[in-house]
Parts: sequence; C-alpha cells; structure tokens
Amino acid sequence: MSKPVADNPLLPDEVDSLLVSLSGHRLLVPMAAVAEIVQQVDCQRDDHQPPWLQGWINWRTERIPLLSFESLVGHERAALGDRAMALVLYRILPDGLSRFYALQVQNFPHLIRLADDGLLQQVSLPELSPYVLMMVAVREQQAFIPDLDKIEQLLAEVL
Repeated sequence: MSKPVADNPLLPDEVDSLLVSLSGHRLLVPMAAVAEIVQQVDCQRDDHQPPWLQGWINWRTERIPLLSFESLVGHERAALGDRAMALVLYRILPDGLSRFYALQVQNFPHLIRLADDGLLQQVSLPELSPYVLMMVAVREQQAFIPDLDKIEQLLAEVL
C-alpha cells in the first residue's frame, strides 16, 4: 500500500460515501453523486447494446440506462435476478442525455464517512481499467473508485 489518499489537498476533510457491493467487488462512490438507491429493478434489455449496458429502467418519470460496472472493467457481469438493485447516479456532463444513469448493485450499500484519518489507503495494482480512478483499501476492504466522468463519456458515445 502507498500513502493515504486523504493526503490530497484537493479533497475535503470528510466525504460521505457509499461502499457498494458488486459480484465479487466493491465500489466506493461519493454520496454527492448518488440520486437514489432503487431496491427493485425491472430492466428492459436491449440485445443490440454492448454487454455493459444491462438495459433500461423506469425511474420516477424517466427511462434511464442500467450499467454493469463489472462488464465495464472486464469481469463477468452479474445476472439480473429478482433481487436486483440499482444505484441511480447524477450525470455531470452536459450532453443533452438524461440527467441520470444507474449501476447494478448486489446489496444495499453501506454509508461510510471518510475523514482525514488515514483509513483510506491507495492500493497499488499493475493495471486498472480506464473506468477506475484507483483501487483503495478502506476499513480492511478493497474497493474501486469509479471514474464517473469516463463512464459518462462512454455512455454518451453509445447512446
């Protein structure tokens, strides 16, 4: 492990985040990016889309894309079962598409407050997917920090 990520002077002193379970992996996502956690997902699959695009879900009054982060990073995606959940995220890139998209998750995420206390450590890996900013260890659990900008750019290219 290398130095604590919290040493970065550009980060606030505390960041409320969600530790999100995927199939075999975890994500660490800032709460500021999260619009809602949807506990039951009814996904309409489009077989003409790339494998990382699970399909479309109806959320509030919008139809938004549901992505498989596992597929984005080159792992086998989890099947959409009866207990599939989604993490609805705000889009930050102004490209005329929906203001939201969702990531498939396996269990209810855990709220975690990251403070400048050294609990978040960057983990060195030889090569990460372009959709991962970094791998970290937080409270003895490893998690990916997704590159939400790159995920949104990819989504804009495909849609």
